[in-house]
Order: sequence, then structure tokens, then C-alpha cells
Amino acid sequence: MGSIFFTSAAWLQWLEALNGDVADALRGDSPRSWRWWGWRPRNLGYLASAVQLLGTIMFNVNTADAMITGMTWQQADLLVWMPNMVGCVCFLVASYLAYAEVSQGAASLAPRSVSWWIAVLNLLGSVAFQLSALYSFAEPEPAAASASFWAGFYTAAGAVCFLLGSYLMVPELFDEDGPSAC
Repeated sequence: MGSIFFTSAAWLQWLEALNGDVADALRGDSPRSWRWWGWRPRNLGYLASAVQLLGTIMFNVNTADAMITGMTWQQADLLVWMPNMVGCVCFLVASYLAYAEVSQGAASLAPRSVSWWIAVLNLLGSVAFQLSALYSFAEPEPAAASASFWAGFYTAAGAVCFLLGSYLMVPELFDEDGPSAC
């Protein structure tokens, strides 16, 4: 059930990037019509949210396939691990695109910018999720038991990074300089 909410949130984020500022798009006096589908390949925020949406869809496949019982470790790798790995790569790409958008370039250091910290925390969370996926590769038993701890550890670390990044979105609303402070 959680994966469906996760994907729904990513879809809403994609809609926001597609339509610009949601507050402007939903106002009655707005001359623009609401778009439910579109393509904005030159907008980094749009590309980041589109790639993240694809990643969440892959996590839905991963979650659904993980409920299948009686799989061999090879079947688990194909049906559970592969969509997880693709989803994590999508999250890495999306996080880097969001970082590049906030940084206004490939790399920057702007520790006084709340938006920069949000992008950095999301990028770190995506790296942790990728490490978790690498450790989740199903292997024949004894090796699988030792990797299980690290898969769980990096999943939790990634979730904490995403939580902290989400928390910082509240003070970002009140940041006078906004995302352009980088």
C-alpha cells in the first residue's frame, strides 16, 4: 500500500513540475489550462520529477513481485532485485538533476542555502538507496545473511536523508532568498 502512496506523491510532483507553480495553475483567474500530460525536456525540475516517477513505478513492481512466494534466488534477482536496482538508478539520476537545478550547474557548494541542503540530502538518500539495492542482491544462503544487515542499514539511512530533506522544505518556504540563493 505504501508504494502506491509513494508513486502518487511522485505523480503529483511531476504534475507540479509540468504545470509550473500549482498555486498559480489552480487559481480561477489563471489563463492557462491545467495540463495532465506533457513534455518539458529543457526543464531540470520536470526531468527530475519524471525520472523519479519512473523510479517509483519500478519500486511498485519490486514491491508487488516481493510478495510472490517460493522463488529461487535467481527468480528473486530478476523479479525483485532488478526493478529495485532500476528504481534506485532513477532516483540517483532524479536527485542529481534536482541538485543541478538548485546549484545551477554540475557542482556547487552553498551551505547557507536551504534549497541546496534539501538537494544534497536527497542525493545522499539516493546514494544510500543504491547501496541498499546492491546489498539486496539475492545470493545462495550464507552470503545472503551477511548482506541483509547492510541492505536494511542503507535503506534506513536513505529514508532518514529523505525525511530530513522533506523537513527542510518547511523552512524553505520562508527562506527570503529562495532556491536562487546558490
